[in-house]
Amino acid sequence: MRALWTFIKFLLIVAVALIGALFAMENSQQLSVNFVLINSPEIALGVWLLLFLAAGTLLGVFASSVIIASYRRKLARATRKD
Repeated sequence: MRALWTFIKFLLIVAVALIGALFAMENSQQLSVNFVLINSPEIALGVWLLLFLAAGTLLGVFASSVIIASYRRKLARATRKD
């Protein structure tokens, strides 16, 4: 059963990678993003969008993990008092 779940996860990762690659190929216009102090190199629009999606996802996961860790500490403290 564990091998089946691993295979399904692998297929999902491959599917997401293929969709991302197709998305990047369809949005091939060159774009330079101007940050506050830095001018970025010209990269395809699809690649920029995927980079910002990945960065937003990682920031969201990090923010959620901080909140979850806080709740776990509170729960551990509460169960130790009992």
